[in-house]
Amino acid sequence: MRYILYPFSIIYGFVIKVRNWLYDVNIIKENTFTIPIICVGNLAIGGTGKTPHVDYLINLLKKKYNVVLLSRGYKRKKSGFLYVDKDGYAKNFGDEPYLIKDKHPEIIVAVDNNRKKGIKKILVDYPKSEVIILDDGFQHRKIKAGLNILLTEYDYPFFNDFMLPFGTLRDNKQSSKRADIIIATKCPTRINTKKFTEKINVKKTQEIYFSNINYNRWFCAFGKNKIKDFCGYNILLVTGIAKTHHLKHYLKSNNISKHLKFSDHHRYSKNDIRLIINTYSSMLDENKLILTTEKDFVKIEAFIDLFKCTNFYICPIEVNINESSKFENKIINYVKKNQRKR
Repeated sequence: MRYILYPFSIIYGFVIKVRNWLYDVNIIKENTFTIPIICVGNLAIGGTGKTPHVDYLINLLKKKYNVVLLSRGYKRKKSGFLYVDKDGYAKNFGDEPYLIKDKHPEIIVAVDNNRKKGIKKILVDYPKSEVIILDDGFQHRKIKAGLNILLTEYDYPFFNDFMLPFGTLRDNKQSSKRADIIIATKCPTRINTKKFTEKINVKKTQEIYFSNINYNRWFCAFGKNKIKDFCGYNILLVTGIAKTHHLKHYLKSNNISKHLKFSDHHRYSKNDIRLIINTYSSMLDENKLILTTEKDFVKIEAFIDLFKCTNFYICPIEVNINESSKFENKIINYVKKNQRKR
């Protein structure tokens, strides 16, 4: 049945190809700004690990520069331009920008579907801004970023994928040539970097890196580590992310009794919270806990008082990048060389 969608993918791919051509020949103009702009994006519709890579860049840059993150705020409740306020709710801004603001309260985080207007407003409101990171802006060509970082999942690379709706690509494979840096994400322990690089057919001007996910020590939602040893605990896993197989593989040594799997960027309702608590209560073993991701917790947090009688833990992640010194120097040198004259 899926093959019925293939003709629609051809039509969609043709439309995107024409659109990109109009930008390439300057019939549709890209907007440029004097401030350094780093774009982090992908060709597929999610699950490549943009948020932890954005987090990596912020940690790298925020000690020396005034960093701003601009996102569209996918699936947010409120529209228009907004500065993300940690005292607000994730549903108003989108889970990813809200999570970034939670982890980096000292930087400016804003959301706007119109990135051109968003950047202009930020530069008026915060003229001392020194670098803007565009979260998920690779295919939004109205803004010409100075440095484009393209992410593709190692196990599900764009060169083996197809255009929507038959596949998961929202942009043509040829668009990868616009990237300055390509990162193969979520890499397993053993990888064939040479073969992967050959398949991408990297240009001489492009650099390719490989990253993997590192799951950090779980922490308790109530501010103290109540459990020192998780062995022997039955886990209720709660997720609302695009892909869960890496997380489940990491947890294979633990006992996942039940998994409540919601859609990516799911907005949790009171009924969802009741389902989670009732499922937890139905687990008869006394040694039990709820485990969720950071991105899910910022949305569940609004109901946290209802979980006080549970063992509720969050599993944070970070990324490791091969040749990290080379990668970081590339980023820092770009930002340093392109600072605005004041």
